[in-house]
Amino acid sequence: MDVELLVIVLAVVLPLYPSLFVIYEKIGKYDVFCAEFEAHREEQKLKEANYGSRID
Repeated sequence: MDVELLVIVLAVVLPLYPSLFVIYEKIGKYDVFCAEFEAHREEQKLKEANYGSRID
């Protein structure tokens, strides 16, 4: 009985791991994108601040 229960649980749980891995990869790519976007925004703010303070 215990072995049958174990087989059922593994049959349900093991197919979930590839999908969880794909979700994990997509979240990681999204985090990298957000970090790059935030750096770009900060750079743009600095450029705008420098451009506004220039005296020609």
